[in-house]
Amino acid sequence: MKSKYIKIWLTTSFIIVAAESLIMLVFWLMPSIPPLIQALIDSVLLSLIVVPLTYWLVFLPLTKSSHNLYTSNQQLVGTQDQALSLLIGLAAVRDNETGLHIVRTMNFVRTLAERLKEMGHYVAQLDDDFIHILYKVSPLHDIGKVGIPDIILNKESRLSEDERVIMMTHSAIGASILNAAKASFDNERGMIATAIEIAGSHHEKWDGTGYPNGLQAEDIPLSARIMSLADMYDALTSERRYKAAWTHEQAVQEIVKMKGVAFDPVIVDAFVLEGDQFKRIANDFKEN
Repeated sequence: MKSKYIKIWLTTSFIIVAAESLIMLVFWLMPSIPPLIQALIDSVLLSLIVVPLTYWLVFLPLTKSSHNLYTSNQQLVGTQDQALSLLIGLAAVRDNETGLHIVRTMNFVRTLAERLKEMGHYVAQLDDDFIHILYKVSPLHDIGKVGIPDIILNKESRLSEDERVIMMTHSAIGASILNAAKASFDNERGMIATAIEIAGSHHEKWDGTGYPNGLQAEDIPLSARIMSLADMYDALTSERRYKAAWTHEQAVQEIVKMKGVAFDPVIVDAFVLEGDQFKRIANDFKEN
C-alpha cells in the first residue's frame, strides 16, 4: 500500500513538472506578456492540472482504501458479535439460572462501572468502550458451567462439599473455553479478553480467600471485581430451589459487611450510592 502511494506521488509530480515546463516555454516564446499576467495564467493552468490529478490519483484511491478498511472493520465487528452471541447462547443453555439473571447482571455491572467512573475511581480503565464491552460480555461469567455434570448443576438441594468443589471448577473451565475462542478476537482490550477475566476471576475475593487462584485486591481484574458484586447481589435477592429471596435491604447489609473482605471497598461504595438503581433493576426484571 505504501509503495502504491509513492508511485502515485511520483507520477503526479512528473506531470506537474512537465506541465510547468510547457507553460514556461510558452511564456518564453511570447515575451510580450506582462509578468503579472504570466503569473496569473501560470496559477490558473497549474490549478486546472493539479486539482483533477489530485482528485483522480490521490483522493479517489484514499477514499476507496478508507471505505475498504471501514467495510473490513464492520465485517470484523459483525463476526465478533455473532461469535459472542453463540457463546452467550451456549452459556444460557447450560446455566441453571434464568435469562432474566443475565439481563439483571448486565445492567448491574454497567451501573457500577458508570458510578465508579463518576466517582473518579479507575478512570484510566473505565472509558466508554470498556464499559460497553463489560456490559456485553457479562453474560459469559458462568459459561464454565457447560463443564459441570447435570446431577450437580440441577440439584434441588444444597451441594455437598465434594459437589461444591466440582462446581467451583466452572471458573477455570470458563476461562479455558474463552481462551480457545480468543484467536478470533485480536484486540488486547477486546471482548473475549475481558470475558476471560470475568469468567475466570469473578469468584476471587478482595482478601485473597476466593477461587480459583486466590488472587488478592487489585491483582483481581477490575472487570471481575465488578462482576463479583453484581453476581452476589443478584444471587442474594433471587429465589433459588434451596433458598428464599432476600430483600434488597438484607442484600445491601450483607454486601456492606463484606466490604474489604470479599469486595473491593470502592466498588461497595459505588454500590451503596446506586442502591436505588439496583433495586429498580431487580424489580423491572423480576422473575414471574
